[in-house]
Amino acid sequence: MTFTPSELEFLSSQRIGRLATVGPTGWPHVMPVMYTVLESGELEFDADGVKLRNLSHDPRAALVVDAGGPRRGIAVQGRAAIVGQERARLAPERKFSWGF
Repeated sequence: MTFTPSELEFLSSQRIGRLATVGPTGWPHVMPVMYTVLESGELEFDADGVKLRNLSHDPRAALVVDAGGPRRGIAVQGRAAIVGQERARLAPERKFSWGF
């Protein structure tokens, strides 16, 4: 899965997304995160507390980035890996974008 040039430009222009993880009980957990888009197309972000626990239990995650409104955004689904001290990386498997 790859991002279009306009999607990459949009992702690079934003700083905060909303990350959804799956808890051990199966309930979703959504929190804002600051992220970075890597050259590989993966999204790296801080993962501590509940996010870290959830990703350690189940790597499935989703990240939504929008421009503060419903007119333009990207939703990404994939699997996240813990890559360092309280850092994780989401490898996109599916995406849905709007407003591009």
